[in-house]
Amino acid sequence: MLRYICKQCGVQFGESHTPPQHCPICEDERQYINWNGQQWTTIEELQVKYKNLVKAEGPQIYGIGTEPSFAIGQRALLVQTPGGNILWDCISLVDQTTVQEVQALGGLSAIAISHPHFYAALVAGSGRPGRAFDRRYFSRGQ
Repeated sequence: MLRYICKQCGVQFGESHTPPQHCPICEDERQYINWNGQQWTTIEELQVKYKNLVKAEGPQIYGIGTEPSFAIGQRALLVQTPGGNILWDCISLVDQTTVQEVQALGGLSAIAISHPHFYAALVAGSGRPGRAFDRRYFSRGQ
């Protein structure tokens, strides 16, 4: 089974044999559906066509964005704090290089999501050891 990702907004859905019938984020009146209709991809497909760039945005703040731009061009911010690093929002693409770069910056202690577009790949990445956005996976030494 695959975890399909909406190409329009970048939100990932739970495992299924077929793409979802619709994306509730894109059907919201504040969003729009692509002229070509609802389209889907997977993390595996994204890993072939895209890469993430982690770059300093300011003191103890790093932007994590996907290139070329994907979905609505969302990016995450990694904020380094004395109490541990916080990932502010998520991105759709998760790959080993990004995980290694986040680990090199001190790993994660928490994840904060500002609004629905930024749930992105959180479905695959949360709640279980070894998942991409699980803080244990991003933590140093694990």
